[in-house]
Amino acid sequence: MTNGDMRHGRCGVCGGGEVYQGEYVAQNGLRQRGASVFGSKQVVFDAFVCAACGHVQLHVQLNAKISAHIRNNLDWIPPRRDMG
Repeated sequence: MTNGDMRHGRCGVCGGGEVYQGEYVAQNGLRQRGASVFGSKQVVFDAFVCAACGHVQLHVQLNAKISAHIRNNLDWIPPRRDMG
C-alpha cells in the first residue's frame, strides 16, 4: 500500500478507515537540520493518526510568515525525475 493523503479519512499505509485528526505543536520549532534552537520557528501542525497501525501524517498550518520561514531557512529538496 502506498502512502496517501490521510486528510481524506483513509490510512495510506494499512488502508484502515480509523483516521483521527488533532493538532501537534512543535515545542522546539521548525528549523534547518543541525541549527540551534535560536533559529527555530514554532509551528502548529494538523496531525492525522491511524488508530489501526499508528501511522502519523503531519501538515503545517501555513500562513505567509511560516511559508517565508520555510523558504528562507530550510533545505529545499528538488523533485526527482524518477519519481514519476
